[in-house]
Amino acid sequence: MKKINLAFIGCGAMCKQIISSIIKDMNNKFNIEFILDNHLDEAKTFCDDLNISPHISNDFNNLIKSEHIDLVIETASVQSVKDYSLKIVEKFDLMIASVGALSDDNLYNKLLEKSSFHGSKLLIPHGAIGGLDAISAVKEMINNISITTTKSPQSLKGSKGFEKFEKYKFIKSKTIFDGTAKKAIELFPKNLNVAVTLSLYGIGTEKTNVVLIVDPKLETNNHSIFVEGDFGQMKFDFSLNQSPTNPKTSALAALSLIKGLKDY
Repeated sequence: MKKINLAFIGCGAMCKQIISSIIKDMNNKFNIEFILDNHLDEAKTFCDDLNISPHISNDFNNLIKSEHIDLVIETASVQSVKDYSLKIVEKFDLMIASVGALSDDNLYNKLLEKSSFHGSKLLIPHGAIGGLDAISAVKEMINNISITTTKSPQSLKGSKGFEKFEKYKFIKSKTIFDGTAKKAIELFPKNLNVAVTLSLYGIGTEKTNVVLIVDPKLETNNHSIFVEGDFGQMKFDFSLNQSPTNPKTSALAALSLIKGLKDY
């Protein structure tokens, strides 16, 4: 059977975890064909260690000109989705990790239209939460939906919404954000993609409430989802280990993309 050729946008912690898993468990199914990243030497060293030789470039045009790609996997940033996704779905299937970009309804709708027109697949993994099939089934009856996320201060450093707390000494847990998912992803683009994922399966980013709590004693990423409507109530609680190489996200986030690849 012909192998499926993969391209990656971003060669950070999540990408490396996914590629390592492919080499270990799915090497007969996939080729790592292309990596787009600004840190060329680091990406090359990683690939050399795994004894693979994809084309590595920092120029998106080299990716979009390729004739050998089947699926592009984005693991870089919300901005990279905004910059590249519409051109990608004109030629290739696309799996998105930085789901926060899809809080832009215009972008999301254009992606759906373009992927449908060009016959490409737009794949959105569940990320660091579950229960989305149940939420999607009752979305027309939802009156109230919220997610409360609790993270360590360290995992939030560098986020726009955390700027005023960079030097704050957290002694006990503290709520630092309470608002819509749309606003949450603007302020915490690397930390609250789960809120947008929940919104896509539910009733949208403007109607999904997000509470972000900082807990200095926490070593996990915790998410508590509450959904209420004519159907009754649903509650989902997740206490997830942080990614060993990137505390901003849960280890489950990369595992959800790996599961998506297994099902592809």
